[in-house]
Amino acid sequence: MFKNCSVFCVILVFTLSSWVNAVEVKDLYQAKVLVTSQDSSQRSSALKKTMQTVLVKVGGEKFVLSNALIQKALKNPRLYVSQFSYSRAETKTLPIETVPANNSESLFLIASFDENKINQLLQKARLPLWGRLRPKVLFWLVEEDFFSRQILSESSHSNAPSLVLSLAEKRGLPVIIPLMDFTDATQIVIPDLWGKFSTPIMAASERYGADAVVVIRISNSSLLKDIEVKGDCRPLCDTLNNPQQYVLDWSLLGAQVNKSSEKNYQGSDSESLLTNAFSDITDVIYQGYALSEYANDELIIDVTNIESMNEYIALTNFLLDLSVVNSVVLLSADGSNRRFKLDLLGSKQTLLLSLKLDNQLEQYSDPFAKDSANTVPVFYWGKP
Repeated sequence: MFKNCSVFCVILVFTLSSWVNAVEVKDLYQAKVLVTSQDSSQRSSALKKTMQTVLVKVGGEKFVLSNALIQKALKNPRLYVSQFSYSRAETKTLPIETVPANNSESLFLIASFDENKINQLLQKARLPLWGRLRPKVLFWLVEEDFFSRQILSESSHSNAPSLVLSLAEKRGLPVIIPLMDFTDATQIVIPDLWGKFSTPIMAASERYGADAVVVIRISNSSLLKDIEVKGDCRPLCDTLNNPQQYVLDWSLLGAQVNKSSEKNYQGSDSESLLTNAFSDITDVIYQGYALSEYANDELIIDVTNIESMNEYIALTNFLLDLSVVNSVVLLSADGSNRRFKLDLLGSKQTLLLSLKLDNQLEQYSDPFAKDSANTVPVFYWGKP
């Protein structure tokens, strides 16, 4: 439970077309789970849990676990495991929900899964994939304790930042928590965050090079009253008389959003509420990059600035490393220009969005060219 808080409001501010600062996520095919022993019986259950975590990280959404083929595969996770080991960690470094009682250290099973086998399983089940290149997300957290407000950082007493980072690791989402140093203190003030003012929020976030910004408001006072007056508030009204009752509300804002999206959560476990909200936020971000066999497509592209065989090999490897690309075929070579046919595991739009996350391959736009469905897009190879 978070210290002195009973309401959470999450505001996600993002512009899909401007996600250009993404990073490559490591260990997508690795997961760890808390265990009490190294017994073989407990190992089987732990391997199943780690495989579930990996499938959600790679598949993007929790619904992949409800697929019949996935459920069948989860009955024998050893077929997909490449290696596993055990490790101990001090409980003070763990999120509260994983800390065992009366124990200074915790035992974890760490499992790595075969990337090709996991991808093939998801594709066979006709489920989406989410590649390693993912947008960075900045989380601003503001806590209100009876009208006294503060912006949280990793060094704050509240465990909300550490829980966000833990959830980010489980979902494979690159997350940043603001430093709240002198620079932050001079660029952003609490009323800006509390009032959901996107202009100062995005200005203060610029230094972190984030592709999406999440603002979380945590309150045990004023937000409760705001919720009370909005029509039929049941069962939310009971929170004022029951300090153990928690409410979470999040809104989606941004240039690419036609209207704000809001959702209310209510329960007695504040960490569960934040966990659910984080899952929903990750689902929103993932939607722009999900791949699906239902959207199989082909795309012809021209790439310029290829001067040598080494550069051609580097470009081909770059394209094949994109999760949306199934195969690459060279069609022609003319000077420094190469024409390729790409077999996609998703739509053309998915590929273009993926390329915006990396500046190695930038699309050339001719301001005088006429738009045509037959026009071959031209890209410039930036050379890593």
